[in-house]
Amino acid sequence: MPTLYNFVDAELKRWHNPYPLRSLFGSDDPGTVVTTIETFCRNALGSPLHETIFYEVSQGIVVGLSLADGRHVVIKGLIEERPLAYLRAVVRVQCYLLAQGFPCTRPLYDPLPLGRGLALVEVLDASGEFHDAHDPRWRRPLAEHLAWLIKLLRHPEKIAGITPDLFDFRLPSDALWGKPHSNIFNFVATTQGAEWIDEIARKAKSILDSGAGDLVLGHTDWSTKHVRYIGDKVHIIYDWDSLALNKEPAIVGSAAMYYTYIPFLPDASGSPTREEILAFIADYETARGKAFSQKERLTLNAAITYSYAYSARCEHSLSPHDASFPEGSNRALLTHYRDTLLL
Repeated sequence: MPTLYNFVDAELKRWHNPYPLRSLFGSDDPGTVVTTIETFCRNALGSPLHETIFYEVSQGIVVGLSLADGRHVVIKGLIEERPLAYLRAVVRVQCYLLAQGFPCTRPLYDPLPLGRGLALVEVLDASGEFHDAHDPRWRRPLAEHLAWLIKLLRHPEKIAGITPDLFDFRLPSDALWGKPHSNIFNFVATTQGAEWIDEIARKAKSILDSGAGDLVLGHTDWSTKHVRYIGDKVHIIYDWDSLALNKEPAIVGSAAMYYTYIPFLPDASGSPTREEILAFIADYETARGKAFSQKERLTLNAAITYSYAYSARCEHSLSPHDASFPEGSNRALLTHYRDTLLL
């Protein structure tokens, strides 16, 4: 079994993006990262590290560990962009969902200091399998569980200790883009040539800001990469610091755009087709027991358009001088659907 040092070092060599480590640990030196995590395990979790099961880097770090006391845990190290009060509220929502029988991960502690940031610590549950949600057999349970989740969280203020405003990260009406989800994207430095994307996004966001739909609490990174199945049943759903308050059609529209994303399954991670997006929405409406109204559907369509535009803006940020766009890319899709998605 590779050591934690091996995992950290290999990830840096595979994809050298030092920003998350420097932001969280003050250094991208693997030894510093390992020492900080080992100290955290001993002092905060009360047990030395025994084995490393997995290690991933995105905006922060996620590491699966076996501790010397026999526990298997996941530590998610987060750069302090989300307030401590928000992360505490996330843990409370998880506990509420578990009490309702919903298959979310089980927190072990309130958020804890880790390096320069905070850590969420959960029970590691790696039972079950991942599946390709392009297959309707796996698309439907994703839509059904999103409907169940939103039903449970339609009135988050009823959960003890929860203030819905803590989850409200919607941009003000005069802001088009927030901070991108990864530091590898720089929207400010790549505005030239992206004006057509921004124009489409601005129209969509105007509809989102004024559109119909109940404000609800939902999981805003709803993709098949976060879901494991045992047999044909959803066993566990990950990534609960993606909880956010938004209009129901906006949450569903974003989910419909990204639900097929699973980068570690070969040939399975491509964006859904327009027909698959509509099928996910139909599955959601069936599970919800009620179709979206015409005004809600306009909000939903605007959310899909804005999601396309955001993904296209990320592509542009990485290759701003492209004169043509590969088939299936988000810029190609946005070009193709630009006159129909807002209908």
